[in-house]
Amino acid sequence: MTITNELYANIYPDVQQQLTAHERPATVPQGSRLLKYGVPSEELIIVNWGSAEVTVPVRGKNISLGIVGPGKVLGLRSVICGEAPEVDVTCLEPCDITLLARDAFLEVLRRNPQMYFAVVKVLSSDLKKAHVVLRQKTGRLRNHDERPRA
Repeated sequence: MTITNELYANIYPDVQQQLTAHERPATVPQGSRLLKYGVPSEELIIVNWGSAEVTVPVRGKNISLGIVGPGKVLGLRSVICGEAPEVDVTCLEPCDITLLARDAFLEVLRRNPQMYFAVVKVLSSDLKKAHVVLRQKTGRLRNHDERPRA
């Protein structure tokens, strides 16, 4: 089941087909954790329908990094690096998702190095969003071109 998402939008159709061959669709109920902080993910998760909140635990509180919806790819950094996620992602409503096993994804990536540009684009977008939220939460909303005063 090929659904337009932020990763597939930037890769060639033949590579999309290779990934699609390994996809597994699922429907999960409201309240389901798609990613859990500190628990390694063995699957890439693509949100096809529904919404989920991304949070990060800070000093015993969960800080929201925002709401994600259809087209969002989750767990990419964890799958590629083999590290546990540093966020929780919880469904705000029932969600239709696509799961892609880590080993299958990495094998397609190894065979198609042009995919790395699409991966970097997704990870860069995630980093930018986290940076914006961090600036908002810490009150540092000045223009990125401004320099701190000495």
